[in-house]
Amino acid sequence: MSCMRLSSHPLPAIAFTAVFSAAMLLASPATVSAQEDRGAESEKGGIGSRLSVSGSFRPVYTWIETRSREGGRSRDHALNARLQLRAEYEIARQVTFRTRLAGRASTNQDELRFELKDHTPPDGSYPPGTVTFDEFDLSWRVRPDLTVVAGRFQARFGLAGFIPKGMDRYYGSNLAIAHTDGVWIRWDVNPRWRLHLVGNHNGRLGSTHAARAPLAFDEPGARVGGLVVLEHREQEGLWVQREVSVSVLPKSIERDGTIRSYTAATTRLMMRLPWRCRLFEYWIGGEAGYVPVAPTPASAGMAVEESRTLMGPSAVAWQVAAYANGISDRHRIGVLYGQAEPQWLVSNSFRPNNTLSEIRYRFTVSSQLNFEARYRIRTDLFRPEGAAYSRQDRDLYARFTWRL
Repeated sequence: MSCMRLSSHPLPAIAFTAVFSAAMLLASPATVSAQEDRGAESEKGGIGSRLSVSGSFRPVYTWIETRSREGGRSRDHALNARLQLRAEYEIARQVTFRTRLAGRASTNQDELRFELKDHTPPDGSYPPGTVTFDEFDLSWRVRPDLTVVAGRFQARFGLAGFIPKGMDRYYGSNLAIAHTDGVWIRWDVNPRWRLHLVGNHNGRLGSTHAARAPLAFDEPGARVGGLVVLEHREQEGLWVQREVSVSVLPKSIERDGTIRSYTAATTRLMMRLPWRCRLFEYWIGGEAGYVPVAPTPASAGMAVEESRTLMGPSAVAWQVAAYANGISDRHRIGVLYGQAEPQWLVSNSFRPNNTLSEIRYRFTVSSQLNFEARYRIRTDLFRPEGAAYSRQDRDLYARFTWRL
């Protein structure tokens, strides 16, 4: 841990959205009224009554064994940890400022550094030894069914269940640190359905979520991306989750000599099986994603052999999961399997050209503390040309999560 530094990269997204939010708030009669109401209540409660502090601490032991594409084997293990500290301040009755400091540590890290960037690394997470703000936003509840969030926030959408993974815009799982910079509108269209509209800023060197090579954002038209999600809000009965989303990264790929947009459509379904066995509640579901125009596998750094199932210029990714929940009210077990083709470039949970198999167990010690153990196998979906073997990683972890 040899240095502390501030990244030289600017933060245009935070600056823009902070100014935008301030203008919205000052221009809103409802906000002015709320501020007056808050002033009238100031005698009853001071700063302490409007400020809340929370957080989590997660220590993790990890072991991994890798077989390389040349056939060599290696093993490694590490102690890791992630600390998150959040503060929320109620500026007015419908307006909240929120910030969160997040840091990762590992026995394998070289240094400790503080960074503020306008993008995250391509795999969708800051590396070990990093401390940053992964939340810094204003939330304005315009009316009961409409909320606007602006700044740096956590807009992530994954498959339901305690093995949280997603094909697009899901990050921050396990030890990862990531964020979205931009504006997020949440609108309850009716009592059953909610619409999410996210406009995100992309830095010249990357996006603020997983965006793997050859995605590039040096074109002026690539600075802003978008996400639309329609989700079913009722979680009783048969359906636990029903969602569909479309994500667009404009002018971010090259295909056949033309700069194109990378558009990913995903759908997520999780159902509660209509039968029980003692205290078990069973869930089963999956997610599927489709990119109609994607870069070639070779341009994604993965020249694969001809015996592949790629659908022309497109890319496909999918996952299925099953859970047994509620064993003695404290124990859960789940299994998950998924695949991502070489040109699937927007997932933090799945590496391109990978299959993933996982089994996970959770023991809820209390409302503040839980323990999880995971065993996972990841392999190449297609063996790259010239490789003697498909790469395989086998890893396990044991971790505690303590909510402060």
